[in-house]
Amino acid sequence: MKTVNATQALALDITETALNVEFKEIRIDGEYSATVGNDRSIPSFDQLLAPFVDLSNAMQCEFNPSIKLMRSSHGADGTIYSISMPYKMIKLGERDTECRIVRHGSLNSSCSDRFGLQMLVQICSNGMMGWKSEGNAVTRFTANWQGISQGRIDLALGSFDSMQAHYVELANDLKAITLTAEGVTDRLNRIVKGESKRAENIREEIRELFVSGKGNRGQNSWDLFNAVTEYENHYKVYRNTNGVTSDENRAKGVLALDTDKLASLVA
Repeated sequence: MKTVNATQALALDITETALNVEFKEIRIDGEYSATVGNDRSIPSFDQLLAPFVDLSNAMQCEFNPSIKLMRSSHGADGTIYSISMPYKMIKLGERDTECRIVRHGSLNSSCSDRFGLQMLVQICSNGMMGWKSEGNAVTRFTANWQGISQGRIDLALGSFDSMQAHYVELANDLKAITLTAEGVTDRLNRIVKGESKRAENIREEIRELFVSGKGNRGQNSWDLFNAVTEYENHYKVYRNTNGVTSDENRAKGVLALDTDKLASLVA
């Protein structure tokens, strides 16, 4: 995995070569990326970055997206992409939090293109992903993907203010719930199920982060929420599995983290 800026991403040479009537090969800067069906459209980074340009103009914020280029099982860096750009600061549970627009996806059909809201707690760099239906644009790269994607992105952008208000309220509600040691144990058993040694170790690691994680005081459900997201963002181990790289598994893991479901488990 490597991280590049917009200029470097735009300079990537993404090419398509037909293999037969059904499939074509994608290469990034000459390196093999993926084999996909001929009916699949391959986006350029100019197209993927267009909403970030539009938002920076509308919000009068700096156009400075960070772009992570990841490999698939056999593909080049950039086969999987993760783009994020900050556009304003808010408070979540009294913690300084950076609002970002994010876009994750792949060129090889392993995951759909997703565009949404992320809130990054500054003290610990833990991310809350806004993959709620009203603030989440999911698109597959079919022949007419651009028109479909733009409509969904416009709807997502229009819902960001209400989503921010939702997460501010969620953080305040969790902060108001004081937890005893028994309450923490009950919630950890709901979050990490099972009696295996691995499950026990994960629960203990999160328990330690609840008390001593960055910004945490071991007091309330907001501390436990941040302990779980700190574990997911910084300590969870992702491995290569069945031809899928650890980078790809990590990208999918980030997408699978349901903020509202987690909030209900720690409340």
